[in-house]
Amino acid sequence: MAQTDVLTGRCPGCGEELEIPAHLKQFSCMYCGARLTPSELVNDAAGTDEAVDGEACAAYYRAHVLESITNHPGIEKEMTRSNFVPAFERFSRSNEEIFRQLDAAASAGAITLEDAADEFLNQLEARWDREASWKRSRGAVMDTDKFVIAVFLVPMIRRMGLTTSEDYCKILQAHWCTRHPKSPFYLGDYEELAGGFRKKFLGLCFITTAVCLREGKPDDCAELTAFRAFRDGYLRACPDGPALIDEYYDVAPGIVLRIDLSRDREARYDAIRENWLEPCYADLRAGNLHSCKERYVEMVRSLEKEYLS
Repeated sequence: MAQTDVLTGRCPGCGEELEIPAHLKQFSCMYCGARLTPSELVNDAAGTDEAVDGEACAAYYRAHVLESITNHPGIEKEMTRSNFVPAFERFSRSNEEIFRQLDAAASAGAITLEDAADEFLNQLEARWDREASWKRSRGAVMDTDKFVIAVFLVPMIRRMGLTTSEDYCKILQAHWCTRHPKSPFYLGDYEELAGGFRKKFLGLCFITTAVCLREGKPDDCAELTAFRAFRDGYLRACPDGPALIDEYYDVAPGIVLRIDLSRDREARYDAIRENWLEPCYADLRAGNLHSCKERYVEMVRSLEKEYLS
């Protein structure tokens, strides 16, 4: 077949290079199986003088933006030190093209970022209305989607560094908070999030630190000082202590992130304080170090099951 009879470009889903017979109106990516049309192929050729088809780029964004949520079920559970970075990279490879197309559409004047943010939220809320789980557990569904937006989507868009990245994220956040004022989220940063899993010095005290900081206690309060001494002394000297500490390093930051982005975070932290930390602290003050260890292990594994399993 002559070269003029072949279309070339990258699959917007997996990024692999494709060569497609030009007469096809629809085809499947041979690598990931995505169903595509010729207009959806990504062409990276530099130096082209062809004008950007802003309307086509805007249509692509509208057609695919909800997939940034629907195509990643369970990703909110991938919040461990070992899983977060690979999950984030998979998410980015799958969704970056949506926001490159939005950037091109906005630059061409085919869509405003205000309208783009509203389009995304309108589609998201329409999906909620269609799902039976929304009727059963409104808060849980909203919290899950908000978590994916705050921890994966917004950090991905900001890391891309597009002309529209920061403005779009700020507008999306503002529009979400206007619609759902009781369930806000912050603008996350990938390096900051990934760095949270590298802070080994927090270890066992990560959850305790989050509870104490919420209550306005200083980082050197008696409670945190006692837990850190327990970690660095008794627990580290236990035969299974180093393995337990490493386990906490892996899961604790993700647990705290899930709680922080919950609409009822205050009640969740209060429950952790009442059910786990106060009994643990009482054990420490009484010198019952083995009992404290058992309680803390039970707490972390219970929270891991609730938020990351």
